[in-house]
Amino acid sequence: MNESVRKAADILSALADVGRDASAREIGVLLDLPKSTVQRLLQALEQSGLVRQDSASRRYGLGPMTLTLGMSYLDRIDVRSQALPHMMRLRDDLDETIALAVRVGHSRVYVEQVESRSGLKAKAEVGRPYPLWAGAAGRVLLASLSREELIRFTLDVGDAAFTHVTPPTLNGLLAQIEETRRRGYAWAFEEAMRGVHTVAAPIPISMSEVAALSVSGPSTWFDESRMKDATGPLMDAARAISSSMGYTNPLPSPGKMA
Repeated sequence: MNESVRKAADILSALADVGRDASAREIGVLLDLPKSTVQRLLQALEQSGLVRQDSASRRYGLGPMTLTLGMSYLDRIDVRSQALPHMMRLRDDLDETIALAVRVGHSRVYVEQVESRSGLKAKAEVGRPYPLWAGAAGRVLLASLSREELIRFTLDVGDAAFTHVTPPTLNGLLAQIEETRRRGYAWAFEEAMRGVHTVAAPIPISMSEVAALSVSGPSTWFDESRMKDATGPLMDAARAISSSMGYTNPLPSPGKMA
């Protein structure tokens, strides 16, 4: 990849990760790049609409073109249309928020979501990148990688990326991924979002890719007992979506849940 293109992509990823406007200096510190380099690339990205600069603060944020590109990407993901009817039925059965995520680089992106009708609900932001190493959906997506891909991923993100999740070590994450492969699903307790518990299962969408189907609820309500009750229906829905796309979902039977 051209070095300038890679740095420009890193800038866009950094702006997505911080979730707020940032100065050229702040972005340079995050990416270990000279401020002059960041400023030059930001100006080029601004001309294309990929970033925009606030006239008062002089800080930069993602521009409208990123939404256009993101929506175009979402429109090309066939699993959304196949999954939505199953997601709605699962929401109606469990009255919890149901979400569908895919892997994009080192992040997971929610491409569809059906919210709980309850006043107590937990939801993610569709289209926003979330760290792939945190949360049940992230572990489900990581569990689909080969050993070589997983090693490369952990080398790329570095040990520092794992300090805010439980367990707070790289080896702990690898152990969780292995457990996810064994069970065929993953649980997370307030990892990606405070006050939210999540159960996730994989949906094969091609010979080498999976999506993650998840059920999330407030930790005050969606406790271990309700998570266990939700896991079987979740896995059934994941199998049904996979089957509708012509793939066999290699999930353990719900009766074998640990």
